[in-house]
Parts: sequence; structure tokens; C-alpha cells
Amino acid sequence: MSDEEHGGEVVAFPGHPSGASQEEESGQKPEAEPDEDFEQTSEPGPVDIESDEDFEDFLTGASVLDDYTREDYVRATTEEYRDLAEAIAKAAEEDVEMQAVAASMPGLDSGIVGFDDVTGEVAESTEAPPSDTAVRFATGLLLIAIFLTVLALGGVWFGLFVLAASILAVGEFYATFRRKGYVPLALFGLLGTIGIMAAGWYGSGPGTVATATGLTVLAIVFWYALVPRRRPLENAVVTILGVVWIPTLLAFAMFIIKAPRAQPLVIALVGMTALFDAGSYFAGRTFGRTQLAPRLSPNKTVEGAIGGLVTAFAAGVALWLIPWFQFSLGAGLGLAALVAVFGLAGDLAESMVKRAVGVKDMGTVLPGHGGLLDRVDSFIFTIPVGYLFFSWLGYLA
Repeated sequence: MSDEEHGGEVVAFPGHPSGASQEEESGQKPEAEPDEDFEQTSEPGPVDIESDEDFEDFLTGASVLDDYTREDYVRATTEEYRDLAEAIAKAAEEDVEMQAVAASMPGLDSGIVGFDDVTGEVAESTEAPPSDTAVRFATGLLLIAIFLTVLALGGVWFGLFVLAASILAVGEFYATFRRKGYVPLALFGLLGTIGIMAAGWYGSGPGTVATATGLTVLAIVFWYALVPRRRPLENAVVTILGVVWIPTLLAFAMFIIKAPRAQPLVIALVGMTALFDAGSYFAGRTFGRTQLAPRLSPNKTVEGAIGGLVTAFAAGVALWLIPWFQFSLGAGLGLAALVAVFGLAGDLAESMVKRAVGVKDMGTVLPGHGGLLDRVDSFIFTIPVGYLFFSWLGYLA
């Protein structure tokens, strides 16, 4: 059956001899050109069936494309891409050397990312990374050396040491909250820290520290009430928390420093708190299985707390056995119990703050320990409790 007998239009395909329409073969001009704005739809148009042969072709699916062979299609579609196929075949025969890609990625010390990183195959490192325990131990020894040096120099030097530590800890606290979008009034907080520490040094009791803290809080409240600030309530609370939590409690160390038996008392309190932290750390790493406070600090375990408690009680017995401290057995064990309870509470309090703002450490000034606030969190609670315990025993007179 010829194309003209179909009454339809023949579609042109490359290389097909009957690519012209029936109008061109007959020399007839089409009645009208299709409108450019005409929108084609997916619905098929009517089929012209004028004879029995047309109806038979319609039912059997016969088409003008039946004579278009596979060879015609391959020749028409691949002839223009012959050069591309040759280039691909040539590239496949060449040996390509894999090279690393330079990229800057958060969390990586180096910006070089190789193919092993992409595939997950990690090559064995020839250099062992420094042990976290070794770094932590070295930093601890340095802190102990500084502590003993300023304690040996006398009360004033040790007082300046506590003041410097408080300023640094408050600065870390405010800096951490600033990174999370808060805008605390750091200037008032730092000036208040100096004033509170001075009140502890020149004052005669906790009343002077409480007065200095109250004046600092009052100044912060007035500032946020009178000066327009973004999110005043949240920023005021953060500023006040930094003042009340850190320098107000650490200022009780000034009263112990001025006592006649300052050196044995300071070493007993600070040394026992440090030993409690160390015992908790090593016992937790070695035997830790049961989480103590999974919501606040997943790394703290019941086994670690028990290890710290045992270490503190051993230190309490040592205070009784060493005559220089002049501690009774009851005083040594009582101080150990207080340090174990309030040292753990101070540690959990800082963990609660860090969890609230979503950070792991408050700073990086102490390798292996994080920030200074991460190191003195237990002391913040044990120092005022130790002062009250020493006052009750009459050790400060």
C-alpha cells in the first residue's frame, strides 16, 4: 500500500528514501501552514479509514516505518558520533594515575582528601597520634607545678592566681555563649569578677562577697532595663549566671588563703578534689559501663563515681596519717565525703550548661582538659563547702 493511500503525513527520518511528505512528491502545496501558537496535546487525532485495507492496517499496527531497517537506524545515529566513540575507546586503553583532591572540610586537620577517604578504605598511619591520657597527664603536672609555686610564694600571689583563674573562666563562659548567638554583658561580668574577688580578699566573711555580687547583679539589671538590647532577658540571665556561678563561689578561697594554716588546708582541699577527679576519670575509662547521667553527660558512669569516691576516702585517710596536715580521721573522711558529693555536683552542673548550649568543652586553653572552666568545675562547689567545713571545725582560726 502506498503512502498516498494512507491519507496521512509521512515523518522524515535520516537516511530514509521516503522522508518527504506526500505533498512534496505530488507537487501539491499544503493548504495551510500550522499555527506557531498551536499547542499540541497528548490526545491522538482522528484516524482516516477510507477502505478495508486502511482498516486492516489500523488493526494490525502497520506503519510507513516498517521498511526502516535496523541498519538504517544505526548508520543514521552513530555516524555523527564516530569521533566520540574513537576518543572514548582510546581513553579506555590509557593508564590514569589516581591523584588526591585538595578540599577544605570542617573537622579535618588536613585539606587533602584522597580516594581512600571516598571509598572508606583508610590506609594505616605510620605515625601514632599522641595519647590523650599522656597529654592530659602532662597538662596536669604543669598545673600542679604552677599551683605549688604560687602557694609557696605566699598569700598575695595565690590570691592573684585565683583572681586570674576566675577572670579566664568567666571569659570562657561568656565566649561560649557568644558563639551560640547570645550577647552577654561581658564587661560588667569581668568587672564584677574583680570586685567580688577584692571583696573576698579584703572582707572578713561571706557577707562582703554577697554584697559585691548583689551590686554587680543590680548594675547588670539596670543596664538591660535602661539600654535597649537584643533579647534582654536571656542575655541578662547569662551575664548574671556567669558572675554568680564562678567568681562568687571561687571567692571563698580567699578566706582559706588568709587563714594561719593556709598551706595545709589549701593543699588538702585542692589535692583531694583533684584526686577525686582523677580517680573518677581513670575508673570510668577502665571499668565504666553504667551511665550516671546520660542526658547531661553520657561519658560519666556510676563506676567512675565510685572510683572517685574510693580515691577521695583514701586521701582522707592520708590526711589523718600525715602529721603536717593535723587532720583527725573524722575530719579527713568528712572532707572526703563532701568533696565526693559536691565535686560530682559541680561537674554535673557544668555538663548541664554545656548540654544546654551544645558544646563539648568550654575552651581549649588546657590540652587534654579543654578550657580552664572544664578543669575547675568541681572546685567551684568544693571550695565554698570546704570553707564552711573548715570554719565548723575551727581550722581557720
